Amino acid sequence: MTDFELEPFLRHFSENEREHNGPRSDTLDDDTFLPPGQEIAFSVHPRFKPVARHRHSFIELIYIYSGECHQTINDKEVSMKKGELCILDTNTYHSIGNTGEDDIIINCLMRKSYFDWAFLSRLSGNDIFSSFLTHAIYENKHSNEYILIHSGANEAISRIMHTILCEYFNKQPCSDEIINAYMVILFAEMLRMYRGDVNARNFEALKNTQITDILDHIQTNYQTVTLESTARHFNFNANYLGKVLKKITGHSFIHLVHQIRLGQAGLLLRNSEISIQAVANEVGYENINFFYRLFKRKHNCSPAEYRKQSRHDKAPPHTPLTLGR
Repeated sequence: MTDFELEPFLRHFSENEREHNGPRSDTLDDDTFLPPGQEIAFSVHPRFKPVARHRHSFIELIYIYSGECHQTINDKEVSMKKGELCILDTNTYHSIGNTGEDDIIINCLMRKSYFDWAFLSRLSGNDIFSSFLTHAIYENKHSNEYILIHSGANEAISRIMHTILCEYFNKQPCSDEIINAYMVILFAEMLRMYRGDVNARNFEALKNTQITDILDHIQTNYQTVTLESTARHFNFNANYLGKVLKKITGHSFIHLVHQIRLGQAGLLLRNSEISIQAVANEVGYENINFFYRLFKRKHNCSPAEYRKQSRHDKAPPHTPLTLGR
């Protein structure tokens, strides 16, 4: 699909769109809009009728392809114009006013698990934007914030969004990989803009923490990293650092390390011929039996079975480096 083809595709509407009545529940969960196993989805917002106040269990990115959008977010009136973006944290109440034929609004829905370690580490930095993402993804308490970015004049963001939409609505081989790569670029562009253009009502950023830098450090040094070495690197007490990580991510330091190692192990099993013993050693495990137990707990199969299955499938399964089990 080209930009020329994308335009009429997004502007097309049916009688079903005119009859849209909005969400029936005020809380929309992941599985209602994202099929099992799908981490990200795009849709064209239905026009011609307002959408009642509701909230999501997922993170939502709103992009104004054309026209405008008038929302109420946490009881505050928010107007968006062509090219602008808004990121809604989980459990953020919002409603959308009347929209016309020219008001093409793109909704991007993302599970928290979409933001894997590789994604987040590229957005490291002690600032409100990366702190917002860290807060949205890792905080256990209810979240209800948003970031509005006035990117209407940013041609790079427009080009990136058009590329993503063309790939998503006309899937080709490797479309998912292209979409994921461009999503990192999109968030990096938004990160560039935030300093002069962020409005996050009542959001208290993690200004005095280095959480994204710490996560990046663990990701980079996963083969040998320890809680003590990380604490020394960032001038923290080890016990204190462990408690902070547990509070923010919901997981212990060693659990985070295991998730990265096992994710890398899956990558090696899918894409190399080295022995399972060598895979275990490469990602930081000397005890092969311990590696087998951890791997089976995460993937529900042995390393050998995982490798065999990945070769059997035309599209080998991708296991993101998430903070899952």
